[in-house]
Amino acid sequence: LNATGVFPLIWLYAILATVVLILAERILIRRVVVPSVAGILEKAPAFRVVPGRPDPRAQHVTFQTTDGISLTGSLWNGDRQDVQGLILYLPEMDGNHWMAPQYCDALIADGYAVFSFDFRGQGDSQRPAGFTASHWLTELEMRDISAAMDFIESHPRLSTLPILVFGVSRGGVAALMTGARYPRVRGVIADSAFGTLTMIRFFADRFADLVLPKWLYRLVPGWHVERTLRQAIAHSERRRGYHFVHLEDEAAGLEPDCVLLISGSSDTYVSQDVAGRLHSLVGKAAQHWIAEGARHNMARSVHQAEYDRRIRQHAADCLQPAIISVDAVLRLGKSAVSQAG
Repeated sequence: LNATGVFPLIWLYAILATVVLILAERILIRRVVVPSVAGILEKAPAFRVVPGRPDPRAQHVTFQTTDGISLTGSLWNGDRQDVQGLILYLPEMDGNHWMAPQYCDALIADGYAVFSFDFRGQGDSQRPAGFTASHWLTELEMRDISAAMDFIESHPRLSTLPILVFGVSRGGVAALMTGARYPRVRGVIADSAFGTLTMIRFFADRFADLVLPKWLYRLVPGWHVERTLRQAIAHSERRRGYHFVHLEDEAAGLEPDCVLLISGSSDTYVSQDVAGRLHSLVGKAAQHWIAEGARHNMARSVHQAEYDRRIRQHAADCLQPAIISVDAVLRLGKSAVSQAG
């Protein structure tokens, strides 16, 4: 109020202008920025994946998901009576289950049972009408994994074996999520994996550097960027009809000392910063091997002997008969209560 008790009009105009600017910013974000960012997130990088070829050593397997999708896979060493553990291998985006020997042939040679399958819309598995797979992990892939776990539980031999989940790239994210959700999983190997939210933020920052002056982007608060990305993810989910899965929200379910992370020092897709943040997310007790000179998914191609040695050791450590930890017992109890409810 001024000396005469009248509210100065300039302050009223300032308040109105601020309100208008806030509303305009929100409309711009919702109608222009969010759809544009969602479109960018949905564009998959140009992966150069060479699918694996049929292996005569493997047994053909088919099973169905709860929503009626037929999935196809294979089982190595399924007839052996002396197997000490089961490896569930989850292939990368645009890959197939025949790629399992490319990464875990040493485990097949060691006599572990290895089970792999094609996610919906990939390889020999059914492609639902109108379905387009995403390079980000979604609940649909996790539904496929749930069906695979049900298949394992229904199998007279596999159901008795301890499980290690092994995945590459998006399959590596799926392997970590499986370890977090299924207490029965005794170990995880994730090659070239990433946290989805971390990866999306990395791409957003890199894209912003290309289209905006760095000083201008730095003026945008971090919380604002995160909120906009969350809105873009939600927009994409509504448009595609399924939800993305965020390891950042469920990593607490993992036992870090049972996790082996593998990344390449020359990976231009999952950068060392992203790989390091994944290690922090999973827990510093997890092993993290950075394969010198390896690009995305190429650690075994560059360092086969060391790669095989590390996965063999990790499988032996995780799958050998041992007393289950108190944390694992508590996780099993919580899972049983949750399923009963």
